Amino acid sequence: MTQIPERRLREKQKEERYAAILQAALSIFAAKGLQEATMDEIAQAAGLGKGTIYYYFASKDALIEELLCSLAEQYFQSLLEGTESIEDPLAIAERIVTNLLGHYQRQPELFQVIQMILAAPGGGPPRARQVFAEKHREWLARLKDETAELLAARGINVEVYVDFIGTYAHGLLFAAVAGRDIERLREESGRVLRAFLK
Repeated sequence: MTQIPERRLREKQKEERYAAILQAALSIFAAKGLQEATMDEIAQAAGLGKGTIYYYFASKDALIEELLCSLAEQYFQSLLEGTESIEDPLAIAERIVTNLLGHYQRQPELFQVIQMILAAPGGGPPRARQVFAEKHREWLARLKDETAELLAARGINVEVYVDFIGTYAHGLLFAAVAGRDIERLREESGRVLRAFLK
């Protein structure tokens, strides 16, 4: 009988360590950069021994890869929050921008590290790039599904809308990471989106 609770406790501890390592890696990579950050620093920030880090991740590249996979999930999931009930294409686009910039303000290091990984020579670890691209395609497909009927009723080409919003959102992300003022980006995006949907 005690084996099950002990097993659950061990599994919970393992999950907590895993999450602590990813959070520490995010903080250290954001502060130091991908090349300069060390596994020792990540272990120290996670409050774990270096051997424990290597138990979970065989190398720094493996850790970077898993981190990007985790970040991609968070990032793309957050973009469409609250758009399901909106019936106006402009309001949907504005909500996506609001979600993106709000998420950036709450967790800028997440976006800094995504940009670092994707901008790394060769585009970062191949599996990480692949997962990021898959999550991006899933997000675009979901946006397309949510807006197809609404856009068709207004005579707006769904492919053009989705491509523009996807590209524009990522451009905003890189502008924010580069240090552009968030409120100004928000204001400018309203004008750009209104002009696009005229």
